[in-house]
Amino acid sequence: MNDWVAAAIAVGAGVLVGAIASRLVSRVLLRSKVTSVRESAPALAGLALSTGVVIGLLVALGFVSPDDLDQLGTDAIKFLPKAIAALVIIIAANVASTFAAAAVARSLAGTGSAARFAPMITKFSILGGGAIIAAGQTGVDTVVVNIAVAALLFGVAGSLALLIGLGGRQVAGEIAAGRAWRNALRLGDRIEAAVSPAARDASSEGIATVAGVVVEVHPTAVELDASGTTIFVPNSRLLDSVVARDRPEPADPDASKLRSAP
Repeated sequence: MNDWVAAAIAVGAGVLVGAIASRLVSRVLLRSKVTSVRESAPALAGLALSTGVVIGLLVALGFVSPDDLDQLGTDAIKFLPKAIAALVIIIAANVASTFAAAAVARSLAGTGSAARFAPMITKFSILGGGAIIAAGQTGVDTVVVNIAVAALLFGVAGSLALLIGLGGRQVAGEIAAGRAWRNALRLGDRIEAAVSPAARDASSEGIATVAGVVVEVHPTAVELDASGTTIFVPNSRLLDSVVARDRPEPADPDASKLRSAP
């Protein structure tokens, strides 16, 4: 039999065996009562098909060029240390990207779009860098990839700065106003203020009057208890209003004087 014919039969047999194995794996896993096992059925079925195809190709290579097949095994053994080093780099990059994304999410909490996109951008940037380093360990020429990634990171950095600037400007203003109210208000104070509409709601008519007992001064808003209803008034809105404050006297005035004496 011609070697090429035998190679073609080997490839076809590999595809057929892989397809049968894929069907069997998918059918068995989909019958499982474990949800995670059922969800992994398509991936494992695809792995079974790929395994059959790879085996068929290796057998075909053995028919066509036995010497190359022997060399392939030797090359695979020589490549194994590089593959392990690349795998370690990928794992380390994945761990580092997870911690970095969590840190970015905490630091940008409450900043709107920046809080949603910055952690994801950070994670994929670190993973991309790790993948490039890992590719370099395996001997792949990464010059073109480095240039493309550098351009991508430059664009990401610009987008991230824009997101933080637009998303954090309003929050920064509220935090600055909150510092002023933290020194002027304390727990138990009763306040009343005429709060004007926000700039984006300038078309709305009327001025809302809010009144209640101060529960806490948060970084971006003052929490009030209005007859059992909790109200959050943005610090900047309250700072732009005339606020009437009624501070209850302590139960023991003499004790209060003693505490305030130097």
